[in-house]
Amino acid sequence: MSTETKDRGSVNADGLPSDRLRAYERAVSFLVEAAFALATLLVLVDLVLLGMSVTARYLVNMPITWSDEIVALSLTAITMLAAPKVLFDHGHIEVDILTSMTRGRLSLALRVWSSLAVLAVALLLIFNGWSTAMFSRLIGLLTEGYLELPLWPLQLLLPLGGALLTPVVILHLWQIAVLWRQNGSRSPQDASLID
Repeated sequence: MSTETKDRGSVNADGLPSDRLRAYERAVSFLVEAAFALATLLVLVDLVLLGMSVTARYLVNMPITWSDEIVALSLTAITMLAAPKVLFDHGHIEVDILTSMTRGRLSLALRVWSSLAVLAVALLLIFNGWSTAMFSRLIGLLTEGYLELPLWPLQLLLPLGGALLTPVVILHLWQIAVLWRQNGSRSPQDASLID
């Protein structure tokens, strides 16, 4: 029987991840890298703005009053755009004492629990962020400070962050399912199985 006929969506006949899983991983990787590139660009823009602000304030004695505001507002965008990359790279905080002591299926179960917790946060960001942004739009809330920008577009960054986290969580759960199917014989940190 060929590998294609035994492919059940996650593992092929050889016990390796299927082409669908690999394609999904590449698509998620592209999405995450694009968001991270935008976050990096925002960090660089913030650096230039802060540099210009300091120079204008202390050398020319003409402060740029709005630059600090722009930098503060962009921090939400940077966080929401960079968090999926950290999750994708397994760079999130773990309780090392607990995770390093677990092996096999217990380790996978902890990984599932962690992924479901992140999914819950992502869904909160999506739904609560959306309702907050729409309420702010309805009543016309503005940011405080010199610029007085409408607040709702900035609040839409929260559902965007949740929407970017969700495909990463789905990928992690799919990868865990592949490892689980292989009887939990490998640690979930063994990303080389999926790569």
